[in-house]
Amino acid sequence: MRDDMSKVLVEAPRSGRHYVRALDGTRRARRNRLDHDGESAPPRMGICRDAIERKRFGEHLNPLYRYLSKQIHRPWAKVYSELTANADRRNTVQEHVFQHIRSHVAIETFWRDGQVFAHSYLGPEPQAESGTELYVHPLTGIVLPNRAGAKARQHRKAQRAARNDMAHPDRRIGLPGMPVDRQWHRVKGIWYEVALCLLEVDTAAAPVYDAVLGQFVNRDSRKELVATYGYGDVYAWSKRQLPTRTLRRHGLTSQAE
Repeated sequence: MRDDMSKVLVEAPRSGRHYVRALDGTRRARRNRLDHDGESAPPRMGICRDAIERKRFGEHLNPLYRYLSKQIHRPWAKVYSELTANADRRNTVQEHVFQHIRSHVAIETFWRDGQVFAHSYLGPEPQAESGTELYVHPLTGIVLPNRAGAKARQHRKAQRAARNDMAHPDRRIGLPGMPVDRQWHRVKGIWYEVALCLLEVDTAAAPVYDAVLGQFVNRDSRKELVATYGYGDVYAWSKRQLPTRTLRRHGLTSQAE
């Protein structure tokens, strides 16, 4: 392990201040501006609540993860001694390194019912359900890859993809990088990215136009909305045609009917 690993990981300058300075005070000034009578100013002026952007930590964790990945099949006691040889856990910055280690390696493990369990903030859980890449075997103390967890994650991902495809052949949801308020829908053979919005809670509210269904909807249209979007309280307020390059990347094609 490098002698300056702690500096490589967390002692980088914090970024984002130049953008914060460009927006500094604009939102606060707008919120606290006076009316013509001069009596509308709030009694207190907040600081954090008015911030649009804040400085970010410059952490470079890949060197640490690469080092840990090379320690597979080694005793954790020796790995830990190498980690602590050049890191002072009394130092706040260097102690932060060990917090990232625990998120990558399941250290507190035990044997139960023929399988390895790990302690987490939610309580004991099987290693197959753990999100760590590595774990310390409770009987031998050897660092091992979490193959059961990786296989379980792949299985859950395949199940979600199959479930989404089977639920609606003309809809794609939960794709990597897709926001929760976005879905892909095929309308008359053309794939669109659809932006969803919540309906008014009041059933007496005026109907709104749905861009996918091509009609006005409200809370009474729940059955039709569930069949289209999987939810009964949302509607499509806009849609845009997806580019061909994006469709090819996901194995889709558009062909007007």
